Amino acid sequence: MNGTSKKTLSETVAVKAAPISEAAAGAILTVDLSAIRENYWRLKVRLGGVNCAGVVKADGYGLGGPQVAAALAAEGCAIFFVAHLAEGALLRQALGAWPAIYVLNGIQPGAESEAVEAQLSAVINSA
Repeated sequence: MNGTSKKTLSETVAVKAAPISEAAAGAILTVDLSAIRENYWRLKVRLGGVNCAGVVKADGYGLGGPQVAAALAAEGCAIFFVAHLAEGALLRQALGAWPAIYVLNGIQPGAESEAVEAQLSAVINSA
């Protein structure tokens, strides 16, 4: 080093994002729940009697997991996957007792009673 002090990453890249308009953003994401329902229905017909599940982890990757799941449930989707127990509990509140909800990352020790209360099932993901 040439005698300059080290700066932390937060000091060197501390930039506040200013709010911008939709026009300035350059991209707009529209979630069309009717299209999601239509796509599920088409896949369900194509699969015949094979079950099709909805994966809505991380809030549906920011698209609104409970809203997407409700649209899929309206088309008969009865199986959902989430990443974590908290997501599963929120989904259970949104959908009620009917669909099966599986937690991909399992249930952490000490959280078993919460999983039982929310009627969640764990997925075995390691040997």
